[in-house]
Amino acid sequence: MIGTTISHYKILEKLGEGGMGVVYKAQDTKLDRLVALKFLPPEYTRDPDAKQRFIHEAKAASSLDHPHICTVYEVDETPDGQMFLAMAFYEGAPLSEKIKQGPLKVDEALEMVIQVAEGLQAAHEKGITHRDIKSGNLMLTEKGQVKLMDFGLAKRGDLTMLTKTGATVGTVPYMSPEQARGEKVDHRTDIWSLGVVLYEIVAGRLPFQSAYSEAIVYSIMNEEPAPLTSLRSDVPMELERIVKKCLQKDSGSRYQRAEDLLVDLRTFRKSPETSRVRTRAQMETPRSKRRWILFSGIAAMIIIIAALGVSLFSPKVLKQGVNSIAVLPFQNLSAEGPHAYFAAGLHDELLTQLSKVAALTVISRTSVMGYTGKNIPLKQIATELGVGSLVEGTVQVVGVRLRVNVQLIDAATDAHLWAESYDRTLDDAFAIQSDVAQRIVAAVGVALGSTEQRGLAAAPTANAEAYRLYLQGREYWTRPGRLRQNTEIAQQLFERALGLDPGFALAHAALSEVHGWMYWLRYDPSPVRAVRQREEAEAALRLAPDLPQAHTAMGLAHYWGRRDYRRALEEFAIALKGLPNDALLWNYIGAVHRRLGNWDKVFAAFEKATQLDPRDAYLFYDLGGHTYIIMHRYADAVRAFERSLSLAPDNHVVGVFKGLALVLWQGQLDTLRAVLGRLPADAPLGERGTSSAEQVSLLFWERQADSLLQILTTARVPVFEGTTFFLPTSLYAAWAHQLRGDRTAARAAFDSARVLLDSVIRELPDDWRVHAARGLALAGLGRRDEALREASWLQQSVVYREDALQGPQLAEERAQILAQAGDAEVALDEIERLLAGPSWLSVHTLRLDPRWDPIRDQPRFKALLKKYGFDK
Repeated sequence: MIGTTISHYKILEKLGEGGMGVVYKAQDTKLDRLVALKFLPPEYTRDPDAKQRFIHEAKAASSLDHPHICTVYEVDETPDGQMFLAMAFYEGAPLSEKIKQGPLKVDEALEMVIQVAEGLQAAHEKGITHRDIKSGNLMLTEKGQVKLMDFGLAKRGDLTMLTKTGATVGTVPYMSPEQARGEKVDHRTDIWSLGVVLYEIVAGRLPFQSAYSEAIVYSIMNEEPAPLTSLRSDVPMELERIVKKCLQKDSGSRYQRAEDLLVDLRTFRKSPETSRVRTRAQMETPRSKRRWILFSGIAAMIIIIAALGVSLFSPKVLKQGVNSIAVLPFQNLSAEGPHAYFAAGLHDELLTQLSKVAALTVISRTSVMGYTGKNIPLKQIATELGVGSLVEGTVQVVGVRLRVNVQLIDAATDAHLWAESYDRTLDDAFAIQSDVAQRIVAAVGVALGSTEQRGLAAAPTANAEAYRLYLQGREYWTRPGRLRQNTEIAQQLFERALGLDPGFALAHAALSEVHGWMYWLRYDPSPVRAVRQREEAEAALRLAPDLPQAHTAMGLAHYWGRRDYRRALEEFAIALKGLPNDALLWNYIGAVHRRLGNWDKVFAAFEKATQLDPRDAYLFYDLGGHTYIIMHRYADAVRAFERSLSLAPDNHVVGVFKGLALVLWQGQLDTLRAVLGRLPADAPLGERGTSSAEQVSLLFWERQADSLLQILTTARVPVFEGTTFFLPTSLYAAWAHQLRGDRTAARAAFDSARVLLDSVIRELPDDWRVHAARGLALAGLGRRDEALREASWLQQSVVYREDALQGPQLAEERAQILAQAGDAEVALDEIERLLAGPSWLSVHTLRLDPRWDPIRDQPRFKALLKKYGFDK
């Protein structure tokens, strides 16, 4: 074919040949550019199904526009019916060729894999899975970029087959276990394959090798690869952990999204050089030295005990505060994926046990998790957390054996206060955790009360398997962000634990919290969730009346399930007696006082929680930033959000709230616009819904009607929904048409929104968000009396009357309905009350939001803007 012209492509030379056909370099004679043409093998051209799949997958690939994905220009066919794909041509070589020269440097490997993961993230967000990630499909361009090739295509040949339901797809050494079994795959199979590539470029070899495909498949499904640290002495432990998580055989145990993998890769890349080069040898040497010191002989033991006695009772040590403790994340040494949760589960429960001791100050889980896998000097950690002693340890599961090494260290002197090694069975998990807690308390010289002693020693269940399932559930429940998927998995694990031991009160309490969270965040707003939350809390209290976690669960049932804030505080006060150092419990107490409008108590709880959890990004974001906003302390709010972002830079919702705070404070849209501009479409933002919801709100404030209508036409959901809003896309469309002056189109859109909201309100009759949106839709239709009835419903709701945090939101929605329905004076009464007291309203949002247009020319409206800071 060299020298011939196909369509408007003149073929120059052959680049390669594989199972999916031949690739040529060609000249695009229309646009005067070089392209790569891939021709489908003739046998597929004769297969209508294969041809259709090729076209479908090529269209999917062409929809991707990303700097790390090969650009697909078009799919076409020759006059004789041979299919071909026109793609961008890149000067460079496949990564597989570079690997032949030897392993890459860690930093170089990291940069390449981050680029690929960014490309995968963009593809996965569009629902496209590659299915054949391998080093041969990664092109290293002469400009130093990595390009992911063959997107949406599955090769075939002696190692692979063309995509077909039930068929094996992929290249064998890079296949995920589910691919190897011929099962249906999703984006997590790409994460596995990228893990294989990362292993390959760091080790210079594949993790699963054999001369026979069958043997490789067996290894993929049944064996663990050699640890990277056993192949290269300079491989950091954190990098090994990342690869290991990618290569979990159970897809549910891997990174669930490319974004999650990117967070770990970027965090690792940004960490100081001293942290990133921490290898297994460097991490284990200090521990081996410590064990040698502890067990080197009777004489040494006597010296250590004597020194310990002096340190425990000397005023100098007490002044340093050895009873203020940070338990660093336990290092997971388990080779078996199914037991990876043990380290996190034991660590979390140990923190809970220690939090029961009033005389200790125990830094909470969130603050210590930031030190995972980092070789930061202990003195620095102690200074950052404000503690005098640190606990570190390792957990390893081998078969049915559980091996735990723990040591308590005086941060000021690096001296050991206590250390122990445990080699037990998996059934001894709680006994180990309980013993460790009691030994730590004794080592820092704290005397336990009888109630505290019982609390540390009492086993929560006699069923070891139930306790293991509980630990696994806790590991999912405490993952950052409490995402819906992790919450649902935690629920299943807690339910399985209770299936084995219905009398397991701690699991009932945990399951109650899960149901409550699903209900409160509107992941599942059905009343059945609230009922189940209360039932599980009651079961926990019935089984263990003195269990502090049961009282916490019942407090949350009052708080989240019934909005009975005073009874919630009563339960939290009981729980606090058993868990005086639980930062999350203090957070709940502050949050409930915020609902009651007890602002001094909110800030007191915030201060206490930040002492116990000084690096909890969510704490600064929610109990700090949100409270400052509603109090109109916008400068403090911005500082709180910046503190949160310094601890969790990739938490996009915090950036959005910082932008909103600046809008409320200064009327400045640039920050919010910039934050949203960096986010992909439909990026999840927790309580704020998605980035698309924020984008349409911004466009509405900016009165960009055409852009607003354009983004609404591509929206893949009928409703933009968050914790505090439920706005149909048709309602936004109606407002956009109003801005354009198209009354007919606006009325039709308002009616579409009304029909949708009528159906939703039958299912969620008590959801104030739906009533607020319906009132606005009815006002837009000119159905004044019906709109005012919705405004009245909002005013009579318990949230409006008794919730100092969300009540102002309802009042603002009510005022908008009144303004739209022509009841200007009552709307202005509500606006004045909100501007004068705690609320989410400011003169700047009054100026920006078109929903206030019907009363904008009212003299009183203008007077309020002037009085509260906006004289224009």
